[in-house]
Amino acid sequence: MLKVIILENNDYQSDYIEKIVTQRRMINNTPQSYDMKVWLQTDDPQEVIKKVKDEDYLAILDIELDNKISGIDVAEEIRKKSEFAEIIFVTAYQEYLPYTVSRRIEPFDYVSKGQDITSITDRLRKDIDEAYLRYQNYINGGQKKQDKFTYEPIHGVKRQVNFDDLYYIESVKNENRRLRIVGKNIRIEYHGELRKIDDNRLLRVNQSTLINPLSIQEFNRKERVVYFGDSELKVTVSYRKVKMLSEFLEREKK
Repeated sequence: MLKVIILENNDYQSDYIEKIVTQRRMINNTPQSYDMKVWLQTDDPQEVIKKVKDEDYLAILDIELDNKISGIDVAEEIRKKSEFAEIIFVTAYQEYLPYTVSRRIEPFDYVSKGQDITSITDRLRKDIDEAYLRYQNYINGGQKKQDKFTYEPIHGVKRQVNFDDLYYIESVKNENRRLRIVGKNIRIEYHGELRKIDDNRLLRVNQSTLINPLSIQEFNRKERVVYFGDSELKVTVSYRKVKMLSEFLEREKK
């Protein structure tokens, strides 16, 4: 079971979040209820730190708690104790986002609630759906067995796709600093730069494209075209990269 933690010092907002989680457990886009429950609802960060252990959590945390311990501190402790934990910060204080990055908490999402907590209802529902899907992949062995490619659609917020499902990443034409991830049932665009992607599993085959060579279905060296799982998905290889790619694929065969 996925245990949901709600840490919020405003009683109305805490109850509102609890209501969203409980309703989403029963009413969602699947034919069954989610195997999750609100396990702990509190305004005391010490209580969370004391009770969490190596179990599976979705933690929805406020950051500013009128306490010596912040929601960021709590998230850090959850990360230390739990192998699977998705962290959502729901806060009115955007200035804390850099601290979540510097402390490598890697929150699943960072939601600005502003003055009206009801304004983030749809965002929270989508986050709950995605977090539960990740949990299902985890318990079914998918997350443990499959390598991930991590990208950052918003500074400080990280997302992952299965590396085996990734075909290529390309700069979007006529769009400044915008990337597109293409793969098996994957089409994702986000703000970023190709040169900042540091993943030695990917190969640059032209000025604007990195490919996952393990997903190549066919490489036509004469035409300099790489084909992937879907016949319509292809990438042109620059003249300078043909030899490199050919040699890589030959090594993989051995």
